[in-house]
Amino acid sequence: MVFWNEIDRMLIDWTQFGKEEGRWKYKLGNGPLRFQVPRGKCTWGVSAYKSFQVEISDPKFVQWWKDLESQVCPQGPFNSNLKLDKDGTYSLRLKIDDATYIFDKNSKQVTPVIEEGLFKGQDLSCLIDIESNYFFKDTWGLTVRAYQVKTYENAEAPSEQTLIVDEPTPLAKGVCAFL
Repeated sequence: MVFWNEIDRMLIDWTQFGKEEGRWKYKLGNGPLRFQVPRGKCTWGVSAYKSFQVEISDPKFVQWWKDLESQVCPQGPFNSNLKLDKDGTYSLRLKIDDATYIFDKNSKQVTPVIEEGLFKGQDLSCLIDIESNYFFKDTWGLTVRAYQVKTYENAEAPSEQTLIVDEPTPLAKGVCAFL
């Protein structure tokens, strides 16, 4: 798996980016534009819109993300997935769905009910996919989806009713891919 700061050193074939079904699609090598972002805290958990925000405190990542967004979606006006919070920290907004692989602190795959509040107060590592761009209400943006999420033990871990440990469903690569 690729960590975010390795993307700059890789030879990205920008000619692979192209329109499919009227939307720009982004690829890295033979797969999606997928990489791991810095570990962060999910303050509020999953929202009703099936997204969550992870606080990112690494200033190098914040600048790198801003540069990446301007490269892959230069159209304006633009709605960034990176938000500056009132307390001066940055949070990265990620979409989640039933295809997102979720792992516990021991890297064991779990199947939580994706509902409001999931991940609230937890430290997370995330592998993300930047799949495409969108144009909605006269604004451009990027579709950024959590491909894998790893939770870490902390005081506000989910209850047994929320987190159900299953036999792992085989992954494309067969393992938890976090660095």
